[in-house]
Amino acid sequence: MALRKKGSFKFNNRLLEFLFNPKALPFTLTFTTLAVLFVGFRMKGIEQAYQLNTIEQDIHKATIRNKELKAQRAREMSVPKLREFAVKYDLKEPGPEQIILIP
Repeated sequence: MALRKKGSFKFNNRLLEFLFNPKALPFTLTFTTLAVLFVGFRMKGIEQAYQLNTIEQDIHKATIRNKELKAQRAREMSVPKLREFAVKYDLKEPGPEQIILIP
């Protein structure tokens, strides 16, 4: 079994002493704050990108649904379909006295 020397953690102790030294502490705190802010902004950017993709997918689905509804309306308002409704409900063309022009 190998024995550890007491001086094996010297590097870590020197590093901690340097980082928390009164002369280096402002640099350490500034760097740590900037690193945390950088990670936070990157995460928020990625989150917003996901939300944007979701909204774009919803817009695409709504556009497709709108096109389908317009096609359905066009089919319902087609001449053969209107003639079928006229026969079904016994409708006739309006006479000249029934037509009102709105300017």
